Amino acid sequence: MRRLLLILRREYLAYLLTPGFFIALLIVPLIFVATAVLPSLLSRHTPAPRVVILDLTGIGPEAPGRYLEARIREGRTRNLPQEQAAVLAPPPPGLVGVRTPQDAGERIQAFYREQDPDANPPIILVLAGGADAIEARLWTPRARLIDLSGSLEDDLSEWARERRMKALGLSGADIRRVSEAGIDVQTYSPESRTGKVTFTDRLPQLAALGVSYLLVSLILAGSGMILTSVVEEKSSRVIEVLVTSAHPAELLLGKVLGVLCLFLTVLGALAGVGVLAAGQLPAGNAREAVGAIFDNGLLGWAALFLASGFLLYGSIFAGLAAFCETPREAQSLATPLSLMMVAPLILVVSALQAPDSPFLRAAALFPPFTPFLMLLRIADGAPAWEVATGLALMAATTAGAIWIGVQAYRTGALAQGPPRLAAILRNAFTRRA
Repeated sequence: MRRLLLILRREYLAYLLTPGFFIALLIVPLIFVATAVLPSLLSRHTPAPRVVILDLTGIGPEAPGRYLEARIREGRTRNLPQEQAAVLAPPPPGLVGVRTPQDAGERIQAFYREQDPDANPPIILVLAGGADAIEARLWTPRARLIDLSGSLEDDLSEWARERRMKALGLSGADIRRVSEAGIDVQTYSPESRTGKVTFTDRLPQLAALGVSYLLVSLILAGSGMILTSVVEEKSSRVIEVLVTSAHPAELLLGKVLGVLCLFLTVLGALAGVGVLAAGQLPAGNAREAVGAIFDNGLLGWAALFLASGFLLYGSIFAGLAAFCETPREAQSLATPLSLMMVAPLILVVSALQAPDSPFLRAAALFPPFTPFLMLLRIADGAPAWEVATGLALMAATTAGAIWIGVQAYRTGALAQGPPRLAAILRNAFTRRA
């Protein structure tokens, strides 16, 4: 036990006292802040799309082009946030006098070829046809620009509805009343504190989703660190000296637990930042989101599943790495395990729609997926027997993974040559005195 603690302490301090660790510790909160703030900043500083409307319908004062121009001037373009509201631009000189959509298309292409794409050329909407069959073509200088087709289509559809209602004899006031008519459907549930389901009621599930992604990132990063450390010791033959000085189980568990303590430190630091943020944030969704992580005991469960997942995957990674003398060999063996860790993320998103589906319940009881999916089940109010079963299966699988990892580590430490999967499995399950 004393040697195990010494190895644990050495591994922990070896990473903790490096400048890179503190830089990474500062970067993680900055990434969360940037993820929340940058999209808003980018949308505010993105030039508003300029729109040119060429109406070739010849309908007159009630033409769809004039209707769209009025809505754009008034900032009433449908389904667009205010910071992305379009602005009108005058038609380019080369488009004055066009008669057909085909002629307009040829001139627009020539116009775009002469323009600098970075100079924010306008988007050009060409309207043609008759009152009952409007043809709309939206031209953009680049296909990946903000697509306004959906918004303009909604506005044109509203114009068509208003025109038909006027043809039926409805007045402008009647048309406005019809357009504004709607029914707001409110969701209620006995599980909600107020009866009415709000964003606050969905926060535990969303918080569990975020913590699950965090656990995948931490376990994946930590397993990679263990892999690199063992490969370095194997390539420099330090591992042969270590095996003669301590039991392989002490060496493997010391490494895994040392890195685990490091990432528990990271989790604790992030929790501290969250507590401070919750106290400083104004009342609202952001403050409630931080509070949801603490109020539902999510952080404690996260620490438990981080530890179990780390022991499970870290032990296997360390055992595999003991057979490898180069990082390339280690990566080729570790890739399937890495994919297994990432696989639950496919289920995590769908779990928001059906957190109590039988498939998700079964997947959460599959030990390699339990650390990442059981959090979502707990946030949804999983019964105690389900959580206990998941923990029991996870504990048994982790114990087996540690045993296999120790056997593989013992054999791999002294093995030479490129690793072979059949030999690794044979040696891992071979019983020794």
